[in-house]
Amino acid sequence: MIDFTDEAFVERDLMLLKVNCPVGKRGEIIEIVDIFRGKIIDVGLKDLVIELAGTEDKLEAMLNLLRPYGIKELVQTGSVAIARGTK
Repeated sequence: MIDFTDEAFVERDLMLLKVNCPVGKRGEIIEIVDIFRGKIIDVGLKDLVIELAGTEDKLEAMLNLLRPYGIKELVQTGSVAIARGTK
């Protein structure tokens, strides 16, 4: 484990989620994913699997917008980080 207390660093979380995709709502869900620069990584007849990387706040914001459609599954990493520049 590395302590980045006195260094500049980049930090991200990763989330994969499967969201219910009701008939006629696929376009709305795709727009939300696009706004958050997420990726749709699997398309089913009744659901979509979405990948999103970013800050915890960004992940939570997209999740809040997708909840009304129905979240079927969700997995999320903890934060990962790397130092900026070279040492």
